[in-house]
Amino acid sequence: MQPVEQEYVKNVDKLVPRPDIALEVLQLAYDGGCDFQELGAKIERDPSLTANMLQLANSAYFGHMRKISSVHEILVRLGLETVKMIVITSASIGLLKDPQEAYNLDAGMLWQHSYATAVLSSIIGRYARVKNSAALYTAALLHDVGKVVLNRPLQAALLNREEQEVADSTLVMEQRLLGTDHARVGMFLLEKWGLPAAITVPVGFHHEFHKALIHKLPTLVVHLANLLVEGMGFVAENGPRPAVEDFVDERIYTAVPGFHRNMEDIIDEFYEKIHGLDSGGMG
Repeated sequence: MQPVEQEYVKNVDKLVPRPDIALEVLQLAYDGGCDFQELGAKIERDPSLTANMLQLANSAYFGHMRKISSVHEILVRLGLETVKMIVITSASIGLLKDPQEAYNLDAGMLWQHSYATAVLSSIIGRYARVKNSAALYTAALLHDVGKVVLNRPLQAALLNREEQEVADSTLVMEQRLLGTDHARVGMFLLEKWGLPAAITVPVGFHHEFHKALIHKLPTLVVHLANLLVEGMGFVAENGPRPAVEDFVDERIYTAVPGFHRNMEDIIDEFYEKIHGLDSGGMG
C-alpha cells in the first residue's frame, strides 16, 4: 500500500514546478571538486535565478562589503556554502510566493515566514555549532513547502466537510481531513527531488519536539526557529518584543546548545538581518 503522501506528491510537478537548474547547481556545489566556471555557467542558464541571486547577494543577510554585480563575483567572494544558501533562497521565491488560501496566507506571506525561519535557524545554528550550515538553512527555508502541495486538497476538504471544524492546530486539521500533514508531505516531496536526509528530516519533523530530539540538533533548531518566528511576528521591527518564554516551552529553548545563554544577541541579530528584503522585487 502506498503512503498517503505519495498520492499528494504523485503529479505535483504541475502544481509545484521542480526547480531543476537550482537543484543541479546545488548538486554541483555539494561536490567538493566542482569548477566555479561550470557552476557559474549553470546558474546563468536561468535569468530569473541569476537576477534573484544578485539581489540576495547584496541583501542585509548575505551582503558583502562591496557591491556584487555578477555570478562570478558571488562565487569568488562569498564561497560555496553561501552560494548554496543563495541558490535555494532564489529558487524558493518561485515555490513559495503564491497565496495559500487554505492556510489564510496572502501572496508572499509563506515565503516571508520561510525566509525568516531560515535566517533565524542559521543564527541559532551558528551558536549551537551545527556543522552543515547550508543544509540547516535549506531545511528551514523549505520547512513549509508541503503547504503548497496540500493547499488545494485542503481547500476542497474544508468546503466539503459536513460540520464546522473546531479551531484546532493546522497540523491536527490536516491530519483529520487529509490523513497526513504538510510536514510529512514536504519531506516526501524533497526526497522525490533527491535532496539529502540532512534537509528532508528536519522538514518532516519540524512540528514535533520529541521527534526533533530523536532526529538530532538541526531538526531541533528548525523546530525552535519556526516557533520563534511565529511567536515574535518577525515583521514587527519597532516597539516592544514579546518575551520568548511567553510562547516557547522552556524544554525546547534549553535543549538547543547556546541558545538560552545567547538569546538576546541571537534575537537582535535576527531583527537586524531580516528587514529590508521581501519577495516583491523578485520573480
